[in-house]
Formats: sequence, C-alpha cells, structure tokens
Amino acid sequence: MSDTAAVRALRTMDLIPYILEHPGISINQLSKIFNVAEKEIEKDLQLAFMCGLPGYTPYELIDLTYEEGVVSIIDPQVLNKPRNFSSNERVVIALGLEILKEINLSNPENLKKIDKLREKFLDKKDEDSVIVVEQDLSFPFLNIINQAIFEKRIVIFDYQSVSKDVLSSRNVLPHKLYLQNGNLYLSGYDVQAHSDRIFKADQILSCTIGDLADTDRFHQTQQEEIVELIVNHDNFNFIERNSSIIIDQEKTNGQLHVKIRTSNFDWLKRAILSNAPSIKVISPESLASEVEQMASDLISAYSHQS
Repeated sequence: MSDTAAVRALRTMDLIPYILEHPGISINQLSKIFNVAEKEIEKDLQLAFMCGLPGYTPYELIDLTYEEGVVSIIDPQVLNKPRNFSSNERVVIALGLEILKEINLSNPENLKKIDKLREKFLDKKDEDSVIVVEQDLSFPFLNIINQAIFEKRIVIFDYQSVSKDVLSSRNVLPHKLYLQNGNLYLSGYDVQAHSDRIFKADQILSCTIGDLADTDRFHQTQQEEIVELIVNHDNFNFIERNSSIIIDQEKTNGQLHVKIRTSNFDWLKRAILSNAPSIKVISPESLASEVEQMASDLISAYSHQS
C-alpha cells in the first residue's frame, strides 16, 4: 500500500535526526527500522535532499550522502529536531489559521476542521505558545465572496488598478481566496476578459453577489493547456509570484523545469517576453514559436526606431 503524503512527510522528517544519531547507518537497516522498502528510504532521502534547509532559500540543499548503501549527513545544519516549530513559525501558523477561519465562515465543514486545528495548536502550554487576539480581517467582502464560491455565483465589484490608475467594474466567477507574501488575493474567471485573473483584495472597493454562473460555458471558453517552461536561477521570483498555476517543478542544473496550467496566453506571452532570456518555452511548440516571433518583431521595431 502506498503512503499518504502526510505519512511520508513525517517519516522523512524523522529520518534526519535518526541518521544524525546513527552515522554511517545503511539503507537496509533504515528500511527495517522504519518498516518500509529500501526504495522508499532512497526516495525519502532524495526528498529530504531536495527540500532545502529551513530558514534559507529552497535552493540551498541538505548536505547528505547515501553512497553504496551507507547514509551520512556532513553537517547537522539545524535539522536535529525538524518537527519542532520555531517561535516565528508558530506565529505564522497561528495567523494562517485565523485567516483560514475568516475566509471559510460560510463553509461549516471546513470551519469545523480549522477550529479543531486551532484548538490543538493554540492550546500548547509551553514557552513558545501563541496567543491570537480575535479580530476580523480588514477585507470587508470575505463573506460575500465565500458565498459566491460556495454557490458558484458571479461577483460584481469595483476594482482600483494601482498600476494603471484605473477604476473598473468587473464581473468575476471567483475560484478561491488565498494569502501570499502577507497579501490576500482573489483568483477568478473574468467574464469580460474571457480568462482567469488574479485580483488584490485590498483594491476591491465594493462587491455584490450576482447570478448563478454558467460554469459549462466558462470552462469551454477557457481551454486550459499545460505549458512547460525552463526558468533560470536568476528569475525564481517568477515561480513565487505564479505559484497558484504551477502544477509541477523540478530543479535541474541551476534551472527549474516548470509545468503550469493556464488559459491566459496573452498574459503568459507578455510575462515570458518581459523576463527574457531567463524564461524559455519548451512546449507547446506553437507557443514557443509565437513568443520567438514576437521577440523578433520587437527587436526589429526597436532597430528601426534607433
């Protein structure tokens, strides 16, 4: 029977301190102690190696070796107690649970699960325990948008675009609310633009709930495709900014091989061109050719102006 992701994650975290306490232990011995096949231990070690060091970037790797069936960690690297949260991590988790509670007020099933986690996490009686003062988030339209998501309805809102200094009215089928880098965002299908868009919540000035959405029509219009990109190491912030549409990523030779799912190809082409040459399209070939032609046209136009 294959492990769940949670079971594997816990086993992987337990492997590191155990190896630190038993340097030079073999993969065969580890498989017996953790009651899994040797191949599973090897996969867990690869996962630990690629996950990166806590407190650093995810591209600074854990310095361990497992050659010829013997496992060694070169340096403890603060990994002796990976299941313990630091005080900063506890604060982030506590605030995250509060935000999840606020954006799930109209979903009793999710709310029950979140409350159970909050009770389990916040009632720890130790020196690092976190006390959270109950308060509402500053975003006043949480309940409206959550109701629309739950009932698959359109929301109509006035949106202040800071970059364009334009106030516009939007009709959007909301997909989800999520927090990134301390900001709350709304991801949804923009009816006027016929594609997915991301809106910063604090730039929504008014919001009302609209009619039931014709989801079949929207899905037919979207025509999502999988796009494969190569992203250079100097542009990893592209990954962070667009994490909501990334479905897979793999690091190779200082680059990331990324798969994204999108229907908004106009935006994607602009993003690739604005980050050139740090991002390269692998597939589909038609998109790669189109981006290459657009880049050639831009260079040609610039040459003529010069």
